[in-house]
Amino acid sequence: MATTTATRVASLEGVERVEGPFPGYHNVTYAVRLDAGSTLGLGFRRMKLREPRPGVFWFDLRVFRSEDQLLPVLQGRIPRIPLVTKIDGHASATSFIEGRTLSSLRGAGGSRTVGAAFLDQIEALFHHLAAFDVAELPPPQQRERGCTCVLSRGDGSSTAFLRGLVHFTRKHVYAPHRRQFSQLLNDLDVAVGVLSTFGRELPQLSPRPDRLLHGDLHRQNFIVDDDGGLWTIDWELALVGDPLYDLATHLHLMRYPLTQEREVVLRWKRAVGEAAARGADEDLPHYLAYKRIQSVFTDVIRGATGLNAVLDYAQLRQVAATVWRALRAAQEPLGLEKVVSRVVVEAAFEAWHRRHAKPAAPVTAGRGPSTWPGR
Repeated sequence: MATTTATRVASLEGVERVEGPFPGYHNVTYAVRLDAGSTLGLGFRRMKLREPRPGVFWFDLRVFRSEDQLLPVLQGRIPRIPLVTKIDGHASATSFIEGRTLSSLRGAGGSRTVGAAFLDQIEALFHHLAAFDVAELPPPQQRERGCTCVLSRGDGSSTAFLRGLVHFTRKHVYAPHRRQFSQLLNDLDVAVGVLSTFGRELPQLSPRPDRLLHGDLHRQNFIVDDDGGLWTIDWELALVGDPLYDLATHLHLMRYPLTQEREVVLRWKRAVGEAAARGADEDLPHYLAYKRIQSVFTDVIRGATGLNAVLDYAQLRQVAATVWRALRAAQEPLGLEKVVSRVVVEAAFEAWHRRHAKPAAPVTAGRGPSTWPGR
């Protein structure tokens, strides 16, 4: 976002101050603090003003232009979601949800178990998503960087939907980086053609009707307020499609203990109803396999391109640990007899860095903090 936009917002009546910019991966964010009684935030004291960063690579399919386009349509239909308001005639801001992320509320000993009261609210969220009439949604983008993807399947073909996701990952995540990453993937024993093989070998899935999907339901995107209410944020990856994909993404990202994962599946079936849950037990493993393979490609590309120009070995170890965990999770769908050691992963990324690292850019003073703890 240009500085002139932030200055214009700061001059509006009811705005106490604007803080930022706070650069993130996809957006540059400003924190807009409002005067008490301001009508701009519809009862909220803090807002988020975000502008997409140009040229940023997206690893997931995006269907709607932005959550600012989607959230107003969902108000009153999906509980506990951010409000959107126009604050300078054209720039939109979303309400800052006060509270803590669900990820910060780990149990004793770092347990990944989620409390029953929160599971009740997650179940209710799935119910509201399944009940939403997708005909009321804004028109989706039909193309993503030149990719005609299966966004809405009038015939309810879940197989076509999953194949469309695989196609997107293969053609618009891996293919643009093929020359850079084929050797690195080979060093990690990942066959570069695994996505093509996976798509070809998919069986016919049970047909399920199109539903509204959040697409990114993980612990960082759930905010717990002071009353124990669970708010759902970051709707940028929302889409319309097979509701089983939302469950698979949720399970993959939440990393529930196994017994609780089974409970969540049962709750999801109850929430979405018989038609949307048809064939879930047979088809869920295929969606989970896709998510695990996708994570390997995403973590490899994001991790390698995020390495500092002057190699930071602490950062290298962190990237290697993330990729090693993704490899272990995807061992079966990748067809690996065994996963390479973490030491081998570190060595592979170090070798990639020697081949591809760009010269370090000069340090620029006064850039401010790199992140804003806003929601």
